[in-house]
Amino acid sequence: MSELLTTGDIARQLDVDRDKVTYAIRKLDIKPKQQAGILNLYTSEDVKPIREFIKGRSEPEAGG
Repeated sequence: MSELLTTGDIARQLDVDRDKVTYAIRKLDIKPKQQAGILNLYTSEDVKPIREFIKGRSEPEAGG
């Protein structure tokens, strides 16, 4: 099984704010693989689409 990560873990790994990670998870409709108390846990496979979503949203608009 893959390593389980919190949104904070993913944020640290991507060097972004945790709010950006939670926004990406919500917009991409990624479901937690497990829960530990109030924490939602995601797999390392979930990091790639989150990274791509955040990267795509942070690129400057062309022609500005």
